[in-house]
Amino acid sequence: MADPAAMPSDEEYAYLQKLSGEYQPEATGPLVGERQSSATITTQYATADPIYRVKTAALPAKYAYFRTCRGDGHCGWRAIAFTYFEALLRVGDVSKLEDEEARLNSLGNLLDHIGYSRDLWIDFAEEAFELLHKLARSLRHMDGQAADILLQTFNDMNASMAIITYVKLLASAWVQTHADDFVHFIDNGDVRGYCANNIEPTMCEADNIGVAALAEALIKPAGFGLEVWYLDRSPGEEINRSFHSEPTDHHHRPIPGAPMLRLLYRPGHYDILYKAGDVPQVQHQPALRQQPLHVALANYTDDFVPTATSVADVMNMIPGMYPTGVGLGQRWPSLSYDFSPSPASHTQVTPIQPYAPAPTPVTPVSTAHLDFVTPIHPNNASQYNPPSHHSIHLDQPPVTLPIHPPPPPPVSLERSAPMTVERGGPFRSSMYELEPGFGSSMQVQPFQTSIFRNSHFNTAHFRNPDFMPEQWLPDGEYSTGNKGRHKSHSS
Repeated sequence: MADPAAMPSDEEYAYLQKLSGEYQPEATGPLVGERQSSATITTQYATADPIYRVKTAALPAKYAYFRTCRGDGHCGWRAIAFTYFEALLRVGDVSKLEDEEARLNSLGNLLDHIGYSRDLWIDFAEEAFELLHKLARSLRHMDGQAADILLQTFNDMNASMAIITYVKLLASAWVQTHADDFVHFIDNGDVRGYCANNIEPTMCEADNIGVAALAEALIKPAGFGLEVWYLDRSPGEEINRSFHSEPTDHHHRPIPGAPMLRLLYRPGHYDILYKAGDVPQVQHQPALRQQPLHVALANYTDDFVPTATSVADVMNMIPGMYPTGVGLGQRWPSLSYDFSPSPASHTQVTPIQPYAPAPTPVTPVSTAHLDFVTPIHPNNASQYNPPSHHSIHLDQPPVTLPIHPPPPPPVSLERSAPMTVERGGPFRSSMYELEPGFGSSMQVQPFQTSIFRNSHFNTAHFRNPDFMPEQWLPDGEYSTGNKGRHKSHSS
């Protein structure tokens, strides 16, 4: 049997009981957390009392989101202050923020009335004013940073505690200047003593009187409403509303559609609740798929029409718009061709009516083109095939020009009179438009003309429809005698 002398006395029991009752676990987590699904609360109470399970199971259907506040003895004040600034952001009006700063500054009269000079409260108030300035600047610049600024400010301990101290002083001033509205809810009727002991001290959590005072001093004059929902073991299948303040104007008329601030109260702790409509939904516009650009050029055989897969491909097809590092004779990086069995789905190409063969004109000809395109199946477009040739029969000995990869049997075209080409598609006709596939690795430049003759009007230029290669005629530059060849001189 234990020695009675060693047993603790009644005073020691009372002291230990007092320590046990006052013990508070160390608060952890952010001062104000990120918004999250209220289904998290349902999960937290999945193994709790059946009444809590039923009420929390019904919570997400009505209140889609919630936000945690650290339970350090300031969560109620912090939740109200945070939702007040958040509601101002929901309005999204810079002038509203400026009006609120002026109104809060005018509430200094209440603080002066209860004996707090401006020197005592202005340092705390300036943190709230500075936050209003930052939010207004963000809204004015439309940089999308306002919500992050608000959350970062309330997670800064110094800034957060300064704002909380300021709103607590406003609540105390409102209770003392409207004592007749609150005296009946105070046990001994000492309004000033109640504020000094239950509102103003550092570790005093918000109670019904403090919440009601802030609703009248801070929330309702801004045009907002406030309600507190209580999660307890009372009968019912949903949480109960323990406080409600309807948003009204200066004439006490309800304001339709005004922001409503919502708190979730669990014994000893406040969090923030949101309905789905309280949270601005980010509209994700689906990316509009660009329709293929069909470039219809003359003399395309059958139903083949090249399709540019992107704007870059179209730009690459314009002369002079070579991509970096790509020169003549190199392969274009992203040009692809699609074969469509239905010509009606593409831009119609006006067929070219051939002309009867005509003698080679002596003078330069107009800006007509001869385009040669061989259909390539898209599955084989990336495969290399030996280059083939189209033969162009002229009056002079025929010249073979490499044009495109593997065609069917060679296409023989007789040199004809200048022709006019009708082109469809989004591009206007241009004499400078390159032939399809110009610059591919399987095409070789036939020759290089001199600068002053580098014109398609010149019959010796390969862009001329009456192209005739230059030939060296020794009789025109040299004369040959019996003793060999020597330079001729004019007499």
